[in-house]
Amino acid sequence: MSFRSLFIILLLVSGLVSGNTLVTQAADDLRKPLDLPSGGSSSDEEEEDAPESINFYGGEFEGDTFVFCVPAYGFCGETDIFDSIRQEVGSTLNQLSGAVDFSVVAYNSQTYIWRPDCCSANAGNKASAQAWLGGLAPIENHCLLDAALVAMGLAQQAPGSHKQVIICGAREPYCNGSSGGNYADLCLDSISAANFENLPIHTIYFTSSFYSGEESFYVNLSAMNGGNFRQVDY
Repeated sequence: MSFRSLFIILLLVSGLVSGNTLVTQAADDLRKPLDLPSGGSSSDEEEEDAPESINFYGGEFEGDTFVFCVPAYGFCGETDIFDSIRQEVGSTLNQLSGAVDFSVVAYNSQTYIWRPDCCSANAGNKASAQAWLGGLAPIENHCLLDAALVAMGLAQQAPGSHKQVIICGAREPYCNGSSGGNYADLCLDSISAANFENLPIHTIYFTSSFYSGEESFYVNLSAMNGGNFRQVDY
């Protein structure tokens, strides 16, 4: 071995034993990446994915898709309940941004569908839905079944990941002579069976001076489908 090679080996050994600054520097360089902040989703992405919150008849609901199923109901010329529903739905729609989808279905002796799909809650669509509700004539009948199935279908076809269905009623469901009893049970079973995405179904029951005490159907429907029940008195 040459003298020059031996000299280089001695220098290297000396540096390792004595904590040469080159070795220390290399160790520091290896540690530096660990001190950098970790990556992750930006706040903008988190806000975009977060559902919006609405207040409907005192209840708070969070979602990115809302489907309302409401009774166009009037008893003996009384329209107070439906007038209130139209105002409440209109006020609730105004809480939504264009990033949220919605639809509205109404019913009495027949089913009324605003449009065949959920759509963006932009200003034009919200105004259209409010005007459509304002053009419906309330009558006494509560044929909920078809309307609720349409509402479920609209919600389940929508692309959102936080979908909410809100079903309102002023009576236990009855339809063209089929009052309560078997028809109400058919509604309960059929609506729950159609909920194959297990969406939360929230219910709101309206009482009035004409009828009250028919809330059990709405209590059961929400309980069977992971939703909340509310009662509104008039």
